[in-house]
Amino acid sequence: MIKSTKNVSEVQLGEKLPPLQKMFSVVDLMAYGAATWDWHRLHYDVDFARSMNLQSPVIDGQAFGALFARAAMDWAGPQAFIERMSFKMKSMAFSGETLRIEGKVTEICCQTVSVAQRLTTSDARLVSEAETKIRLPSSM
Repeated sequence: MIKSTKNVSEVQLGEKLPPLQKMFSVVDLMAYGAATWDWHRLHYDVDFARSMNLQSPVIDGQAFGALFARAAMDWAGPQAFIERMSFKMKSMAFSGETLRIEGKVTEICCQTVSVAQRLTTSDARLVSEAETKIRLPSSM
């Protein structure tokens, strides 16, 4: 069954998006690096990361954007469109850590909904913040 897409009349200012959690293993990071052509050893080589005094390989920042987009689209539905996204890195995240995306609607203007999102670790360390603008389809 295909999930329905929200329309603006269904959205409330301050509405919270369902949280999304994801843990990246070293294998996930290697696959992500292959898909994005990012071959830096920092993202998949445990020994190399430890030689840099890091606990484990670093999750590529591009993955944060992918998580923000996935959480927004899971909430909005398949016919929604991300018009714009901006995010800032606040700290590193590492393989094996569980990341959590939370968001809430901060603005509704015409067919566009703005969502403020936060990415944290399971110990509540802030990793990244985003503002995502989502265009919803016209009501039918």
